[in-house]
Amino acid sequence: MKHEVVKQALLQMDPELLDAFVDNPYECSILVDSNGVIRFMSRYNTKIYGMEPHEAIGKHITEVSKNTRMHLVLETGKAEIGMPMKLGDREQIVARIPLKNSRGRVIGVLGKLMFHEVEKIKELYHRLEVLESQVKYYQNEILSLGRSKYLWEQIIGESEALRKAKKAALQAASSESPILITGESGTGKELFANAIHHSSARAQGPFVRVNCAAIPSELIESELFGYEHGAFTGARSTGKPGKFELADGGTIFLDEIGDMPLKLQAKLLRVVQEYEVERIGGTRPIKLNFRIIAATNQDLLSLIKQKTFRQDLFYRLNIFHVQLPSLREMRDDIPRLAYYFLSVLREKRHSAPRRISQEAMAILKKYHWPGNIRELKNTIERAIYVAEGDQINVFDLPPRIQQYYQENHGVRQVGDLRRIIEDTEKRVITETLRLTKGNKAKASRILGIHRTALYQKMKRYGLNV
Repeated sequence: MKHEVVKQALLQMDPELLDAFVDNPYECSILVDSNGVIRFMSRYNTKIYGMEPHEAIGKHITEVSKNTRMHLVLETGKAEIGMPMKLGDREQIVARIPLKNSRGRVIGVLGKLMFHEVEKIKELYHRLEVLESQVKYYQNEILSLGRSKYLWEQIIGESEALRKAKKAALQAASSESPILITGESGTGKELFANAIHHSSARAQGPFVRVNCAAIPSELIESELFGYEHGAFTGARSTGKPGKFELADGGTIFLDEIGDMPLKLQAKLLRVVQEYEVERIGGTRPIKLNFRIIAATNQDLLSLIKQKTFRQDLFYRLNIFHVQLPSLREMRDDIPRLAYYFLSVLREKRHSAPRRISQEAMAILKKYHWPGNIRELKNTIERAIYVAEGDQINVFDLPPRIQQYYQENHGVRQVGDLRRIIEDTEKRVITETLRLTKGNKAKASRILGIHRTALYQKMKRYGLNV
């Protein structure tokens, strides 16, 4: 019944409308019967096949098109949708659709164009490829970081040096210009870069991190700019978008920019100036919208004098400069940082100490911290696993920190410092127990340590338990 309705509709259709429907320049249809003989060919196929429709009708499809597969579709009865095919002098995307009667027998095949402009298909494929890579990138980021990890509130400290760095970073965040972050290793350059990104108009876009020092020099170009299929031996057959493409609409963070190979700096300069990249093996530039933040622990001006860093690239990146202070320049913030790390680490290990002794904190404040904030965090993390009781003491600190204190504060041997502290601790515990008349619960409260820790210390010093 439905077929009859369709037939009647076609019979009643305006002939001019029906002709435009069947014979249009967008599909360039061609129809063959069950024997592969052409029964209809759009007049728009004349240039494609090199003959007029009246010349083609009645001939077998293979006589008209050498590359055809329509006769094969007659045999298989399976549609071929979105297949590439060379038609004339151009590559096209076509569909070959088997036509069946009411009994399911193939009685013909309809061939038609799907896309005239293959370049548009390539552009669409390129966009899908980039989106796929971005999805994979964010899946990894979510698993390892969590988008809310980096916030200004997590940049701990109230020192003047840190306040100045935060102010410069917030000013830079409101712009679209390149930013250069400098500071010693471990001062939190990535933390600042991420905070800047999430405070900018690009907060909803990607934040793509690249460690220029961690990528082998022979791979860094393809990592940054991507490559087309077959660009070099070992390249993926589908090609690969680079980190700049992944950062489209967001921010790319180039850490350790001072380690970028000199020969690649010229190409990076062009990318930063033109906001477009060209993949390795590619033939056309790709326009992008990104903001670049670069960071380094090296003196770039010295590298320029040594001719290992381009001066023009330096001035292009250094529109906004954020200088991060070393931990030595913010010693008053060390207690805040130490207790912040202690509280964060306690979430993973609930039995960790709750406080840091005055003697241990004094040493932390005097230590020179060549590894800066990262080294302080690692020190606290180690201490919570070696400390006994509810408090981090001097001898829970790494040996290098103890040794530094000894060498710079007139203590000649480790044993001297250890004996002084242990004698003092033993004397204080003994006096407290005397004042509390042996009440260990009261003594532990006065000493500010857990009762279990008091028992351990009394046992260590041979006091009456």
